[in-house]
Amino acid sequence: MSDAFRFETFVDVHGNIFNEYLSSVVARLSKEDEEYKALQEKIEAIYEEYPKVLAVFDSETESELTEKECAALIEVMELKNKLTDMEMQAVYFRGCYDSVGYLKKAGIL
Repeated sequence: MSDAFRFETFVDVHGNIFNEYLSSVVARLSKEDEEYKALQEKIEAIYEEYPKVLAVFDSETESELTEKECAALIEVMELKNKLTDMEMQAVYFRGCYDSVGYLKKAGIL
């Protein structure tokens, strides 16, 4: 490794915008990943069919749900968990990509 190389992590240099960076990685999923888009659309369709399910997330008041609405709420939560898993995977792989870039910059690769 050359003496001129100074290792700085992304967080060291851009810690103040790190959350924005993560958001941009996740935002790309909505545009580029068909499975991610399909899950989002399915959630929106459930909200349209069962408006009270969306109200559970959007208000701080109590909601009474029918059995079908409860099942829809459970499905939404499962779908949201899948979206979160996909987001975490995208962030993980972005970190791997950045790591390779650092190693190349350091002359290790």
